Amino acid sequence: MSGTLPAVPAPVRRSVRLLRVSSKGQTDTDYDRDPEGNSIDTQRKVTMAKERAMGTVNVGEYVEPGYSGQSVEKRPFFLDMLKRIIEQRDVDYVVIYMRSRIFRNYIEAGSVKTMLAKYGVKLISAKEDFGEGLMAEAMEAVTDVFNWLQVRMSGEDIKIKMANKARNGGTIGRAKVGYLNQRILIDGHKVNTIGPDPERAHFIPMAFELFSTGRETVASLRGTLTTAGFLMPATARDPSRPISIERLRQLLRDRYYLGYVTFEGIEYKGRHEPLISPELFDRVQRILDSHSGSGARYRTHNHYLKGLLYCGRCKCRLIVMPGRGNGGTYYYFFCRGRQQGLCDLPYIPIEVLEEAVVRYYGDAVTLPAEWLAQVSAGLDAAVSGYHGLSDALRAQHAKRLDALDRKENYYLDLAAEQGWPKDKLRTRIDAIRSERAQIEGTLANAERHIDRGHEIFRHALVLLEAPQAAYEHGDEVVRTILNKAFFTRLYVDAGRIIDHELKEPFDILAEAYATYQVQQGRSSRSDGVTRVTADRRGATDQEATVESFALALGGQGSSKTSKVELRGFEPLTPSMRTGFGRRSDRQLHRNG
Repeated sequence: MSGTLPAVPAPVRRSVRLLRVSSKGQTDTDYDRDPEGNSIDTQRKVTMAKERAMGTVNVGEYVEPGYSGQSVEKRPFFLDMLKRIIEQRDVDYVVIYMRSRIFRNYIEAGSVKTMLAKYGVKLISAKEDFGEGLMAEAMEAVTDVFNWLQVRMSGEDIKIKMANKARNGGTIGRAKVGYLNQRILIDGHKVNTIGPDPERAHFIPMAFELFSTGRETVASLRGTLTTAGFLMPATARDPSRPISIERLRQLLRDRYYLGYVTFEGIEYKGRHEPLISPELFDRVQRILDSHSGSGARYRTHNHYLKGLLYCGRCKCRLIVMPGRGNGGTYYYFFCRGRQQGLCDLPYIPIEVLEEAVVRYYGDAVTLPAEWLAQVSAGLDAAVSGYHGLSDALRAQHAKRLDALDRKENYYLDLAAEQGWPKDKLRTRIDAIRSERAQIEGTLANAERHIDRGHEIFRHALVLLEAPQAAYEHGDEVVRTILNKAFFTRLYVDAGRIIDHELKEPFDILAEAYATYQVQQGRSSRSDGVTRVTADRRGATDQEATVESFALALGGQGSSKTSKVELRGFEPLTPSMRTGFGRRSDRQLHRNG
């Protein structure tokens, strides 16, 4: 009797689906938003149909939001899928929508294929049927190469379009805080643009104005703005909330609020409305620089002498630390060098150094009243004969501005194209803009340069009439302003101030007085601001010296910039808001 063996059932083939969308928000979308496969719904339908056609049983689905810049081997959802394949060994196929949705380039595609093959798993594209055999594998590889090429070409095209948008003053990306993305109607067409945010725009100049007083740190400014009602706009991920300290610091540095846009390091004049003036922005930058330069941390144990005091023995900065005793908590200064085992300066109570600085104002920041009167008279005489720029010089400046405009437009056109060295172009564009700013400042303020320098020096002379009294009777705000106006550093040994570094224009006045003493047959004082000896300035006659004060602070060309202004002392005018130590065009021509 002959019989037949029973048929062996075919093994069950198992598959998982790997779906990928462009953003996390699309992972929760259950409807077809994009016919090209950018929605989960589209990809799920197509991959399920492929599984049915192959006769596989689905054992899992992995939905991956687009992780920009990450290779597939580092994506969390791919790693979860791979872990399941390795540990459970229950997967024969990984079904995807299209290869271009998963892989960034052909190298990545080959790497994943090899990785899966180690565990007997094959990658299947639901939209691309390559068949079997060597030719099929070759077609897969060619497809991956063309996908990579298309992505690169698309990226280059986007860069060119974004560069052209920036070149024309358009904002790249979402609007910054204080502005809103808007769609306006122009000649019957809706146009995307940027406009001020009616709820937040007024807080931007408020932030800059408050910080420009020198009385706020970034942390305290954040608290002030939050109390005033300034909150960041809500997003899909975060509710409306106060601005962070670091975000606020970046805001205070951002030239976008001056009316500029930046793309690939190149700055362009934007079409959006500026919210602050260049003068206000520059003032804030100087104060931010002075905070960072002092090395002081303003978050805890704040004191008006922080960042100013340095050790007279090892030159390290003094920091504030709390201590506890029978009377409770007290604070003292101690040397960072001692903290590191490099110095033996003892701990000094804060009150001791407060009194030491008061005494030092009487010893160091004092000049004879008769000499100050001579300087004041000399300043008045020096500026009386100044009449601004000649017509010939104005014409020369105008001609140079035209040449700079043409050169800048040429470099900006190159920057909007791919392949040109951006660093070199940026350097040349910045140099052109710097020169233009100097020329425009000269033309706009030619008649005021000498008056501005004159006024700054006269305010400095007023402060020098009775600095100790102003400091001793002033509150913490006044003392902070005076310290930042006069000094960059005060050097401490035990409980007294032994040396200092002056800021402009007081260092210039100190040098001038030292020269004056030598000319009068006197030796320089051994302490205080008059320690400067004659060899630092030479035997310049007094009249030329005082004349140079007014001209040196006339407007531009300084190698130094004042970090802190003489704010808070009357009378103050906008003309005081300029850097110390700048020379006018007249002085530049005199010096050749």
